[in-house]
Amino acid sequence: GGFNQAGGRSSGGILHKDNNSGGPATPIAAITPYGGKWTIQARLVVKGTMRFYKNQKGEGRLFSIDLMDSSGDIRGTFFNDDADRWMEELQVNRVYRVQGGNVKPANKQYNQTKSEWEITFGRDTTFEPLSEASAPKVTYNFVKIDQVEQLDTNTIVDVLGIVQVAEPLSEVTIKSGANAGNKISKRDVTIVDQSGKSIRLTLWDEARNLVQDGDTSAPVIAIKNCKVGDFQGKNVSTTRSSMTEVNPDMPEAHALKGWYDFQGKSAVFTSVGGGGGGGMRDPRKTISQIKDENLGHGDKPDYFTLRGWVSFIKKDGTWNYCANPANKKKVIENGSAWLDESTGTIIDTCERRYILGAVASDHTGSTWLSAFNDQGIKIMGGRTADELNEIQNSEGDSAFNGIFQENNFKPYVFKLRAKVETWQDESRVKCVIQDINPLDFKEGSCELLNLIRAYGV
Repeated sequence: GGFNQAGGRSSGGILHKDNNSGGPATPIAAITPYGGKWTIQARLVVKGTMRFYKNQKGEGRLFSIDLMDSSGDIRGTFFNDDADRWMEELQVNRVYRVQGGNVKPANKQYNQTKSEWEITFGRDTTFEPLSEASAPKVTYNFVKIDQVEQLDTNTIVDVLGIVQVAEPLSEVTIKSGANAGNKISKRDVTIVDQSGKSIRLTLWDEARNLVQDGDTSAPVIAIKNCKVGDFQGKNVSTTRSSMTEVNPDMPEAHALKGWYDFQGKSAVFTSVGGGGGGGMRDPRKTISQIKDENLGHGDKPDYFTLRGWVSFIKKDGTWNYCANPANKKKVIENGSAWLDESTGTIIDTCERRYILGAVASDHTGSTWLSAFNDQGIKIMGGRTADELNEIQNSEGDSAFNGIFQENNFKPYVFKLRAKVETWQDESRVKCVIQDINPLDFKEGSCELLNLIRAYGV
C-alpha cells in the first residue's frame, strides 16, 4: 500500500541525477574538500532551529540542515546573514539542487550523518527547488533485528520490522542542554522480523505519530539512520537524521508483510533487550507479586507499574513538613520565623510539602505506599500541602478530614520504586510512588488488547 512518513522525511525518495537542470550532480558520498566545484542534488531531510552562540569573536546565529541522496547524507550550516536569508526559504522534504559552500571535516559530536565531511554555506551558495517527478527511492541497507544485538551502542543502522505492539505516547523530561527541563513526547513500539527476534524502537519527533496505539493492522516500518542504544537491553531509536516510512512500497517490506500475515503473527518472539517481547516500560505488577517475587530485595531497587485504587490516606501524625522553598530542605520554627539548619539561614515563611502514607489496593491485595510532594498533590486532588494546612486551621477538622475522604477510592496507574529498608532491626519493603496518573480506561483497554496480541491468544 501507500506509505506515510515523518516530518519532512522522504516521501518520493532522493534525486540523484541531472533532472534537466544543467550539468551532472555529485553524489554526496563523493563530496570532499579536494574535489573542486560540486553540485548536490538531494532532499532536505532535517532542518534545525535558529541557534544563538557567543565566543571570543563575538555573538552570532546559525542553523543546520541535513541533505540526503541515494548515496548518503551530509550536514550543512548557515551563519548570521546567510542563516537569516535561508531560514524561511528552505523547506523540509523539498528536493534541491545545491551549489557553493566550504567543505570541512565533520564535528561528530553534533553531527550524526554518515559523511565524514560537512559544509559551511556562504554568500555564493544557491538552492534551486526541483520537481518530485524523477526522484528515485532512498537506498536502504537493512540490518536484521537479531544482528542489532551484536552492534555497539550509538551505531547508526537501517531497520525494517513489523509493528507488533505500539505503546501510548509518553513524556520524558530533557535532563541537559539548552532545553533542560522541557518535556517531550515519544512512542515506544515493539518490532519483529523473520529472525524470530523483537526489539524496542523509540519514535521521537514527528515519527511518533506515524503509528497509533491500538492499531491491529501490524504495519511495516522502515527507518533509515536509527541509533542503537542499550538502556535496559539493546534497543533502537530515531534521531534528527532518521527517515521513517510506514508500509513503504519496496520488495523487502512486501516480503516481510507476507511472511508475518501467513506465519509470523502466530510465532513467539524473543526480545533482544532481554525478557519477552511486548512490555517495554517498567513491568506491570500486581500487589501480590510484590511479596511473591521478593521485589525490592535485590542489590538495586525494583521499578514497576501498578494499576490500583488509593483506598486509604493517612492523616494522623506527620503528613507534611515545613521546607525552605529555595532548596526543599526541612526548616524548624524559630520564633515567628524559620531556621534552615542546613544553610544556617532564617526565612520568614516556609513551604509545606507532603510526605503522605497511603494504602493502594487491587484485586490481589493491599499495600502501603509513600508519596512525596508532587505525587501527594495529585493524590489530594490538586491541593498543595499549604492549602490543606490553611483549610485545617481556618475551617477545622471536619473540612480537613472530608478532603482526605473524598480522595479515596480513585483508580490510578502508579510507577513505584521498591527497596528493603531496615529500621530498629526490622526489615520491610518500602514502596515509594515515583509517578501517579489517573487511570485512562481507553489506554488501559489498548494495553490489554496489545498484551492479548503479544501472547498470540
